[in-house]
Amino acid sequence: MQGKNQDKETVSEAIQDDWEALRSDIRTHAMDFNIESLARLFEQGELVIPAFARPMVWSQIQKSQFIESLLLDLPVPPLFFSENPETYQYSVLDGAQRLRAAISYLHGEYALTGLTDLTSANETHFEDLPIRMQRHLRMSTMRAVIISSASSTHVQAEVFSRLNTGGTALTTQELRNATHQGPFNTLTVELSRLPEFQQAIGAGPNSTGNLRDVELVLRFFVLSEERGRDFAISQRMFTDFLRRKNESSPAELEKYHTSFVKSLEKCLSAFGGEAFRRWRPESGKLDPRFSVPLYDAQMLAVHEFSRDLIFRHAHEIRLGMRKLFSSKEFTNSLKVNSAHSVNFRVSSVVEMIESVAR
Repeated sequence: MQGKNQDKETVSEAIQDDWEALRSDIRTHAMDFNIESLARLFEQGELVIPAFARPMVWSQIQKSQFIESLLLDLPVPPLFFSENPETYQYSVLDGAQRLRAAISYLHGEYALTGLTDLTSANETHFEDLPIRMQRHLRMSTMRAVIISSASSTHVQAEVFSRLNTGGTALTTQELRNATHQGPFNTLTVELSRLPEFQQAIGAGPNSTGNLRDVELVLRFFVLSEERGRDFAISQRMFTDFLRRKNESSPAELEKYHTSFVKSLEKCLSAFGGEAFRRWRPESGKLDPRFSVPLYDAQMLAVHEFSRDLIFRHAHEIRLGMRKLFSSKEFTNSLKVNSAHSVNFRVSSVVEMIESVAR
């Protein structure tokens, strides 16, 4: 019996140690901001709604009812911000819809509608409210829970995940975008939204999904710089790359932008609707599904050639690509996500382009 009690005490101590260690890793504090100060912080760039955040999805009625809650001093949910450890900017982890609704109403971007209590204010813009109500709204406060810069990246990612999914795991790219804000991160988001890129990967014109498209842009940059080296492709590799490149200068960011856009342009010129899709020699048909390994091979291969060469030999390159699918060694390389396989499939496409462009 004594042994069992000792085991129970040992387990209890281990649980308490874990609990205390996890709690010590979390640094939070709460602040009350009035709407006017939140708008000012947003305009000054000190409060950032991340580029990956969903666009405004609230209807005008939902926005109006939120404004009504503020006017009537009804309780509203708190905001959640994370603090950037380098710039000390606040990034919105939860509450972007509420912030946008409040700030855009102050800016006169919509009139109240669908109010159920303060019905006399329906169809009223901010500037048309009585002065006392305008002042009340500007001074209305919202509590913000701030995840301090002293908290670990893991903690910030966990908070973001639980707030935005109710416990359902987010993709690594969603967490990466939530916790590694910066100019390079913004660049990958902007490039992912290019209409021609969205079409090439088979996404809708306004689709962001689980940020798979953003990760594809990041993947291109990572493999462009790592190709030829002995590397292990991993999510951590992508995250570390993003963190480093967030320190890029404007000139460096412009080079990355140009690099991606030119490679995409050359791919679409060379392969057209067959870009990033497998040709099936046995049926003489194109597999309509997007292929990440082919995306690697084609985007990185055309990167090495001039725009003029690709444009002049587009027809021959497309036929050469179809022929390449008859090589078992090449098609096998599309099944493995390793440095050797990436280098092999890229080199195969490069050699094909060189042979048909002679």
